[in-house]
Amino acid sequence: MRIVIRHDDAGQWWWAAVGESGGTAAISTLYASRTDCLRAVAELKVEGPAASVTYEEPYAANPGTWTISSLIPSGS
Repeated sequence: MRIVIRHDDAGQWWWAAVGESGGTAAISTLYASRTDCLRAVAELKVEGPAASVTYEEPYAANPGTWTISSLIPSGS
C-alpha cells in the first residue's frame, strides 16, 4: 500500500491509498492546502497500515521510462 498526494490546478489537495496491484483503495476529501492534506495523511498513518507517501508528478507516472542518466545532475 502507498499513499499518493495529488493536487489540481484549482489548488485543491487530496490523498489516495493505492494497493499493490495499482487499484485505488480509498480517496480522501478535498483539502484547501497541502498542509491540511499532509496533516490528514499523518493521522491516517497513525491509525492505518504502514504505507509509503509519494507525490503524483507527471514524470512519476511511468517510472519505467527513467534512465540512470536522467537521475544524475548535469555537471556530475
